[in-house]
Amino acid sequence: MRINGNRSRRVGAALAITTLTITACGSGGSPDSSGGSGGNDVLFYDTSGGDVWAQLNGTLFADYTKKTGVTVTEDYNEAATKFFGAAEAGQVPWSVVFFPTVNDARTASDAGYLAKIDTGIVPVDKLNKGTYDDYGIQVGTFGMVLAWDGAAYDKAPTSMSDLWDLKNFPGKRCFFNNPQYGWTLEAALLADGVAPADLYPLDIDRALRKLDEIKSDITWWTSGAQSIESFENGSCDIGILWANRATVAKADNGFPMEISWNGAGYSNSVWAIPADAPNKAAAQELLANVIDNTAGQIAFASKIPTPIPASVTSIKPDDFPAQVRPFLPIGDNLKAAVPQNTDYYAANLDAVVDQFNRWVGK
Repeated sequence: MRINGNRSRRVGAALAITTLTITACGSGGSPDSSGGSGGNDVLFYDTSGGDVWAQLNGTLFADYTKKTGVTVTEDYNEAATKFFGAAEAGQVPWSVVFFPTVNDARTASDAGYLAKIDTGIVPVDKLNKGTYDDYGIQVGTFGMVLAWDGAAYDKAPTSMSDLWDLKNFPGKRCFFNNPQYGWTLEAALLADGVAPADLYPLDIDRALRKLDEIKSDITWWTSGAQSIESFENGSCDIGILWANRATVAKADNGFPMEISWNGAGYSNSVWAIPADAPNKAAAQELLANVIDNTAGQIAFASKIPTPIPASVTSIKPDDFPAQVRPFLPIGDNLKAAVPQNTDYYAANLDAVVDQFNRWVGK
């Protein structure tokens, strides 16, 4: 049973009654769910926003609009909850949905809320196997990496266990206060000697006992922007960050951020088309255009190192600018990293979050 999906639908249904006010934006006529794009916009359910949306809007989506005349409009939602509520209520205004996790997308497809990818239009054969299924394509691989202020230490940390080495690496530690997206529990278990292959199912009690050793030295971040601000304002010197945020700190803000993929975690998001999408045809065309647009993919990932799509067979690490390669969740960077077990989180998320939050609050 996918606990998190059931919970999302229960909460979403209630939210839909009071907050579902967005309607599909069309540039001509009523939305068309079966014919061609017809000039209608694609309303994009965006769970990322911020810099990710800005770069999508300036690269892959801009190229799609230039080619087809169809505009992609953002509707930012922090989680998938609103989508589940709207789908259950039969009031879906979005034509493409950005699910933050693979298990969110699986929950939606299991519930019948997604349309099948039309492989006659969408060239999924150009994607590496395992990065797509009948109902979505994986995008935006995000790495949860060991990160540190390069000016803070005489030698570089080399593994997650260094987060527990207060002698050689003093200072506050930055962790995300969400266990699924923060790699906090996995890092604790790796530091306690658990082999990567044995991480799942997570031994939560053991992980929290390990975290007890440094709890007073932890600074919790609650958003991507805050994660790098915590480093830049001196609130912490070492911690776990999303790789794309580490790039922003270094490339855009000039902060001496360094990272290691050794023991890092990585996972994917998913783009999918709702079963009740008002403009399915344009949505299928959008997915096809994004897969075919390798120049746009490189332009996007050069600014936001979370490749979209997750893995295209024709693109290699050397195709990206040298300065962004260390931050990309591809190629050699992933050899010492660990894929997150999304099936585990799908079945256990509520229990994991509850136990984690109670520990944080003690």
